[in-house]
Parts: sequence; C-alpha cells; structure tokens
Amino acid sequence: MQDLGPWFADAGVPVHVLRKIAGHGSLITTQRYPHPDVRQITAAGAALTAHLRVLRTPRSLSNPIVVAR
Repeated sequence: MQDLGPWFADAGVPVHVLRKIAGHGSLITTQRYPHPDVRQITAAGAALTAHLRVLRTPRSLSNPIVVAR
C-alpha cells in the first residue's frame, strides 16, 4: 500500500491530524512528511515580495511638513 502521508501534508492537512490518520505514535515521525512543494515556495516568495513592495511604496503626505529656519 502506498504511503499517502506526503500527499496529505502537501494538501495542507495539519500535522496533528496527519499523525492520527497515519497512526503514528510520535509527532516526530509525522513531521518528516511536510515538505513544501514548488508552488508553495513560489507563493511564499510572491507574498513576501508583495508585502515588501507595500512597505517600500512612498506615501504621499496630505499636509507636507515644512521646516523653517
């Protein structure tokens, strides 16, 4: 019988649920399964890029600050 643990992990099944499905006595055994696939890595990179882009975008001031000397 094929081990479906990696498929469940890639589908996003929480590791504690996967542990029960697989019948593992130890969570450490189950934690071997979750491994991100290329889509997850690409999506994480895109999310980080979008987040950083928002932080770097200059904000316009409705009332500019004027420094008088």
